[in-house]
Amino acid sequence: MRSQGVYGQSLGDHFHLDDAPAIVTKTLKRSEVAVTHIKCRKPSLTSSIPTEDAYLVAYQIEDCIEHELWINGKGTGRLPFFGGQTSFYDLREDPTSFIGETSNCMMYYLPKSAMDTIAEEHGKRFGELEMRSDKPADDPIIAALSTTLMPAFANPEYASQLFLDHTTLAVANHIAHRYGGLHVIARAVAGGLSAKNERRAKEIIDANLAGEISLAELASQCGLSPRHFARAFKQSTGMPAHHWMVVRRCDRAKDLLRDTGLPISDIALACGFADQSHFTRTFSRIVGISPGAWRRHA
Repeated sequence: MRSQGVYGQSLGDHFHLDDAPAIVTKTLKRSEVAVTHIKCRKPSLTSSIPTEDAYLVAYQIEDCIEHELWINGKGTGRLPFFGGQTSFYDLREDPTSFIGETSNCMMYYLPKSAMDTIAEEHGKRFGELEMRSDKPADDPIIAALSTTLMPAFANPEYASQLFLDHTTLAVANHIAHRYGGLHVIARAVAGGLSAKNERRAKEIIDANLAGEISLAELASQCGLSPRHFARAFKQSTGMPAHHWMVVRRCDRAKDLLRDTGLPISDIALACGFADQSHFTRTFSRIVGISPGAWRRHA
């Protein structure tokens, strides 16, 4: 069944765009969280979005100076956005915009059910985001995470679902804490995974090196929430699960480089990399030398 969430082409239609690529994650129970790349190259007036108990949070990639905003039919006047700023929209308030030139941004779709789930995991209750739509924020955390996600739109074949889940979930958690009142309370750091769950998670990752595995699937196999699993896995191994997968892919590649005569392009695909170029860049970054050089010295 098609989701009714306002992301991807569903959101792009309100901006009169023919293409609005989206990254979707289902790491939180009862809801999807998504981020859509909105790129307007001509003036437009957005259409009204049906009322929904959800938020859109926009990270501006480029300046959008000629811009006006209406909330519940009331105009705010000229409201320029600058590259690096974040703006917030409550979809119960009928936000519409006039874009007088160009706009290039990433828009996070955050249903209130997702915010409620994050709050529940902290034993708290979510209220509302404490931000005004006509007051953009300079948020370095959203900026850094959005910059990390940005290349995945241009090169989706290079981004694993585990990485996309991890990063998108980090954005949702940051927004819930920073703007939703779920402030972090200083406390002793909780333990990592149990020995059984750590072994199980690593086995699942190894079994899926040539394909994909989501954060939600890994967490489910260990009987944990995605957030709890992500935090515990990092504490147990010293790195996020998606980074662990990349390292294990490079370990598998070393075995094939040393023990077989397979071409490097075939090894790249067998180990879950998009192509030889992607494999070479990643292997060189992790190992310190190129696959070809490693094979010659193995």
